[in-house]
Amino acid sequence: MAYNSYFASVVTRLIFLLASFIGLAYLLVNTDRFFSIIFLFILAIIQIISLISFLNLTNRNLARFLLSLTEEDTSVIAWKGRVEKTFQSLHHSFKEVNEEISRIRLEKEKGTILLQNVIDHINTGIFAIDEKGFVEIVNASALNLFGLSRLGKISELDTIEKGVSDAFIKLRIDSGNILQLKVDDGDRMPVMVRISAFKLGDKSLRLFSLQGIKNELEANEIESWQKMTRVLAHEISNSVTPISTLGAGIHRKLSQASQDKMGGMKLSTQIANDLLQSAELIEKRSNALVDFMEHYKTFTRLPEPVPENIDASEFFESLRLFFNDDLQRLKVQFDLMQDEATLKIWADRGLLEQAFINLVRNSMEAFEGQTDKKISLRASLEKGQVVLVVSDNGPGIPDDIRSQVFVPFFTTKPGGTGIGMSIVRKIVIMSGGSIKLISKPGRGTKFIITLPAS
Repeated sequence: MAYNSYFASVVTRLIFLLASFIGLAYLLVNTDRFFSIIFLFILAIIQIISLISFLNLTNRNLARFLLSLTEEDTSVIAWKGRVEKTFQSLHHSFKEVNEEISRIRLEKEKGTILLQNVIDHINTGIFAIDEKGFVEIVNASALNLFGLSRLGKISELDTIEKGVSDAFIKLRIDSGNILQLKVDDGDRMPVMVRISAFKLGDKSLRLFSLQGIKNELEANEIESWQKMTRVLAHEISNSVTPISTLGAGIHRKLSQASQDKMGGMKLSTQIANDLLQSAELIEKRSNALVDFMEHYKTFTRLPEPVPENIDASEFFESLRLFFNDDLQRLKVQFDLMQDEATLKIWADRGLLEQAFINLVRNSMEAFEGQTDKKISLRASLEKGQVVLVVSDNGPGIPDDIRSQVFVPFFTTKPGGTGIGMSIVRKIVIMSGGSIKLISKPGRGTKFIITLPAS
């Protein structure tokens, strides 16, 4: 309707303008009425100006509206008295646009306020900086952590301690970093810092998240010391128990030996060989345990491996003999398999024995309440590396804890320390190898260890 009125108004103005020109032309040709000619000429000029002004009114209103947008003021109420009926529809459209823009701006402001309150509410400190070091956003937790009331530029952190701002800027992106920040009492507080980079319009920003970890570190330290006190007993037990069993076996074999006519002890060749091998194993394991204990007293690391050539078949046989009495007592079938006739492993023998003792003992402990018990050790050569597999037909490991088997101090055993499997993995890694766990509930467990060949 408004556009029809607009069209009719333009046509009417053009008709009057045309009539004025026709009249002016008639007077110029047929009469000499000077004042009438001047009057019609002025009237035509006025009509032309009025028409141009009328045509530009829409553009002026639109331009005024767009200018108000740049000035963040979309109010159109002040125009209402100056808008002709022809442009009421346009005015109404402007008003609707104004209301929508105001609604969007209000929603944006609400979102900004909500986001700022959420950021201020969380305990993790957060701040973001641009390429020039100006702080785009910072929350209350970060300010409290720094002991500042405001932060406009990252260089202001140097008021805490010289060089702190450079320390933040030099941190690696997408990785956990720990900084020691000085606090009011002069002490240093460890802070975990994580950084991510992103683009905001034409700005490149870096977002820092800060988490004070002093309390967590102290709690973990106390817990670690408490658990570490049980670690030595656990590891000693793994070696001392078989040694004690071997000693009892030696005593039993000596008791079974016959005596000659002079009262002396008479040993068969088989018994003598068994005693000799048992004594050698006791000596080796005792020496290895002593070496292990001397290094383990520091609670920080295993002894550095001293690799040597280890014959795989001889190594497996020594493990069988080491657990022989326990295997017989628990009625566990122990199978040794080797795909190659001669297979040499390049590793530290003492550490490797420690790892495999843990693995075999874990399999034996998993058989509790089970009648069919099988443990197999297999060695093969694949792509120039020795692959050692320890498998059993035990109950397997549930899916929810399988990923935590190698986590230090994680255990499901009553009184367990949770250090055994983490030591196994560390020994394998220190030996330049890798370890993989395959297990399904009810289908047994398999450890696949890859080590360098000789």
